[in-house]
Amino acid sequence: MLRELRIKNLAVIEAVTVPFAPGLNVLTGETGAGKSILLDAILLLSGARAQPDLIRSEAASAVVEAVFDVAPDGPLPAILNEAGLDVEDDQLIIRRELTRAGRNRAFVSDSPATVTLLERLGDHLVEIHGQHEHQRLMEPVRQLDLLDRFAGAEPPRARVAALVREWEQAKAAQAELLVSERERSQMEDLYRFQLSEIESARLKPGEEEALRAERRRLQHAERLAAGLSQVMGWLYDDAASAASDLGRAAQVLDELAKIDPDLTAGLTVLEGAQAHLEEAIARLRPLRDRLAFDPERLEEIDARLDTLTKLKRKYGESEEAILAHGDRVRAELERLERREELLAAAEARLTQLAGAAGRDALALSDLRREAAARLERLVQRELRGLGMEKARFTIALRAEPAPPDGLGAGPERWRIMPRGVDQVEFQLSTNPGEELKPLSRVVSGGELSRTMLALKVILAEADRVPAMIFDEVDAGIGGRVADRVGQKLAETARHRQVLCVTHLSQIAAYAHHHLKVEKLVRGGKTRTRVEVLDDAGRVEELARMLGGDQVTEAARRHARELYGAARSVASR
Repeated sequence: MLRELRIKNLAVIEAVTVPFAPGLNVLTGETGAGKSILLDAILLLSGARAQPDLIRSEAASAVVEAVFDVAPDGPLPAILNEAGLDVEDDQLIIRRELTRAGRNRAFVSDSPATVTLLERLGDHLVEIHGQHEHQRLMEPVRQLDLLDRFAGAEPPRARVAALVREWEQAKAAQAELLVSERERSQMEDLYRFQLSEIESARLKPGEEEALRAERRRLQHAERLAAGLSQVMGWLYDDAASAASDLGRAAQVLDELAKIDPDLTAGLTVLEGAQAHLEEAIARLRPLRDRLAFDPERLEEIDARLDTLTKLKRKYGESEEAILAHGDRVRAELERLERREELLAAAEARLTQLAGAAGRDALALSDLRREAAARLERLVQRELRGLGMEKARFTIALRAEPAPPDGLGAGPERWRIMPRGVDQVEFQLSTNPGEELKPLSRVVSGGELSRTMLALKVILAEADRVPAMIFDEVDAGIGGRVADRVGQKLAETARHRQVLCVTHLSQIAAYAHHHLKVEKLVRGGKTRTRVEVLDDAGRVEELARMLGGDQVTEAARRHARELYGAARSVASR
């Protein structure tokens, strides 16, 4: 639900905070006062395109912000969580900042957001019904969605969509198997060659690194041997080696320690040094002894490294990657060899999925047709109550033939899509003898608005958007029909919040929350203010709407009667 709207420097609005309430919120005021700007602000927060000319003439930027109450069990928390955002205290704050330079920014709960995210959130926050704009109900896909909600058909529709996706995946797998015999033979030869090349190499993970280390040793064998011989001489082989010196020093200290026991600590350290030295000698001696330049072994290593380099260039960047490619090739070969068996299994799977999808899609279509007949009758009745006694409303359900290799249902082989076989179109004829036309081709704004209202009244419990906004719902109506429209709006507002811009007192009288939008000119500047009306203020505004700028006592008396009658009807 929309709780509050704050606007700064948007068109004629300098700064205004508009509070909204549950139920029917009515906005009234003279033409040009700025009522439509409030709707433009809500559209901006729902992701509409921002135009620099919306910014107030003397300002460099404009800000629009709204506070929404969010149901914790609705779809919004999941969308926000996906975007890395949270809902705090079941409230959501959306802000849009516009600049003349075009550097516009959006924020959701004070975190930067994209316009795409605003659009997603807007789809679940508000639904705006203007005369010809933002009427999502014009779209056939949206009409199908609403029919399915009215019919309770969403679970079977989800099953059909899942079956269609499975069938498409199985069809793609079958297409991979159904390559031509020549292609299959070529692929089999290629796979066998690759597998033979990889298997004959007898790869071992880490082999290349070990070979390169051995190659370095062989290339520098003479230098390594000379250096190790020199080191071994210093440590052990020479008469004045470190081992000999340490031995002599230990012998002397051992004799002296018999005289002075304090020298024992030094002797212990020296003996430890002897042990470390002996360990180093034991490790270096075999390395020195086996070092020898072996040109044949170096050639073998170079040849092996060349083989590994060629395999890496073809099949992967490491021994592990090459072996993994070999496993994939082995699996593909097995699949090609079992082609006939796999084709038979794929065909059986496709037949099974097509049968299940066909049955479910036709059952879904039957459910829709039964619901469409009920919805037609209900809308027709509502239209008569809204002054369109001669109107005819129908819901056309059509299907198209499936392509030869596509998924079809029934003897006619209707094309099965994730939504089923049906394409839906809401049609309207407003006068006797006039052909039925899609809602998108209805010319009269008043007739279109009333048709939308009739649908919304009926579908209010099925539609999940918490706030609905009606603009120009009163176009081309008055008197008894206007009173009926007011009743219907109030009835719809029992299920969700309704915002309505109107010029008709008969509609405004049914408001649960009445907002007056007023344009003021001070100091040569035009400003808009929004006032929440109490009972006395409502009567005065209704009188203005009835009698014009000069409010008479007769107009006030009429306004009080109108307001009282509306409250009486609402209480019933």
